[in-house]
Amino acid sequence: MKRLIQGIVIVGNGEDWQQEKIVYFCQKADYIIAADNGLAILHRFQLKPDLIIGDLDSVSPLLLKHYPHVPVEKYPSQKDFTDSELSIHKAISMHPKEIILLAMTGNYFDHSYASIINLFRNYQSDTKIKIITSNSMIFPVMQKTTLQNLKGRRFSLFPLCPVRKFSLVGARYQFSKNNLEVTDYSMSNVIISDRLEINFEEGMLFCVLFDPNLQ
Repeated sequence: MKRLIQGIVIVGNGEDWQQEKIVYFCQKADYIIAADNGLAILHRFQLKPDLIIGDLDSVSPLLLKHYPHVPVEKYPSQKDFTDSELSIHKAISMHPKEIILLAMTGNYFDHSYASIINLFRNYQSDTKIKIITSNSMIFPVMQKTTLQNLKGRRFSLFPLCPVRKFSLVGARYQFSKNNLEVTDYSMSNVIISDRLEINFEEGMLFCVLFDPNLQ
């Protein structure tokens, strides 16, 4: 399938974001979706979305008037999916190579956790999807994964289900067992090699990879 759009950015309404990252990823994107009042963040930095999605319960009508020519997909407030997940559904339907989620975490833990679960609920093997926070990147690990040229970076791993025959190569700390449960995790580990290998035969985890020089 020929990809007409390589990268889609979705901007939510969370508080955990950094201006430089918002501007950088939006300027690189082929297509920008404002998930409900993510529009306010885009407007703050003079970034124009290609689409606005949500029930618009938190979007100022005055703000919407600044974007009369931007398409809006409005949903009822009583719905089965969050505005962020509706935006992910839309992005997936466009078959991009990558979906980047900005301002998806913040003061409300339930919303932040739901954003992480959405990485798995909407996982597509041919589309990369990740959350960018003010100091980290969060992404699903669904199969053996190798990260390169990240020596010295801090990371954490969290299983979302039983993980079988797990091992790490190139990390400072190792698990004491190779079959993990959802109550296991690797917190504040460090990449000590030019290659970090996350090996396992069955299961799924999410990785929090912290920005360089963050201790």
